Amino acid sequence: MSKGSRLRARKKSEGLSEHGLINGWADAAGVRVRQARAGDLSAIADLVPLAGVGLEDVLREAVTAEFAGAALRSGLRGGPDAFHRHLAEQFARSFDDPLQAYLHAALVLVAEHRDRGIVGTLIAYPPINVADDHLQVLPADVDRREAQRRVVMLGAIGLAKIKAVAVAEAERRRGIGAALLKRCRQIYVHCGYLLLYGAMPPTPGLSAFYRRQGFDVMEPGAPLDMWMVFGVHSRILPGADERFFFRRFQPGTVHPGR
Repeated sequence: MSKGSRLRARKKSEGLSEHGLINGWADAAGVRVRQARAGDLSAIADLVPLAGVGLEDVLREAVTAEFAGAALRSGLRGGPDAFHRHLAEQFARSFDDPLQAYLHAALVLVAEHRDRGIVGTLIAYPPINVADDHLQVLPADVDRREAQRRVVMLGAIGLAKIKAVAVAEAERRRGIGAALLKRCRQIYVHCGYLLLYGAMPPTPGLSAFYRRQGFDVMEPGAPLDMWMVFGVHSRILPGADERFFFRRFQPGTVHPGR
């Protein structure tokens, strides 16, 4: 069996498809993990403070207008090439406002229980501020306009930040957070991402949780190097008392399990 055939068979066995993202995958504890809809936003807004964040207005608008994750849906239909083409078209339309293109690669997932409704959520997206910060470390003699195009595009197609994983307190320790992370990882890796990361507060048990999901966990305050994404060493720092967790992926790889 060719490499392409093996990847297609693996994808099929996992049900990793646009249909699955929209309609949901049956997963742990009687929940279905699926892409968020406008009607889920109130429940999501109630859950994300458990992760110490809020639900940004631009993300609300993107979910309501149904273009949040549109590039990822293209990738699930046609692979990384389709994903890249979708984002390239978005940048061509609005390069001076790259946030709109970045939102096409945003992933907002919910875990929906058949009886209790939305009991968990995950928010992830390419962090546009990291690409902007990276521009500051480029050599002074480069073509700034061309460098900006390259860096902004690399940030959109190679780097995703997990902003929040939140599960209702009564539903914890049932594998729901792990199910949300699994689908998040699979989708971004399938679309060709190289680095998936987040920043965690010093909550007891969080480091062990992310390590069980296959993430590396850094020491509090330690920087994360963006070399793998941008090809130039540039570091980002976590917030006060936070530590990064991350997973790196090689181009063209698929990780069906953890």
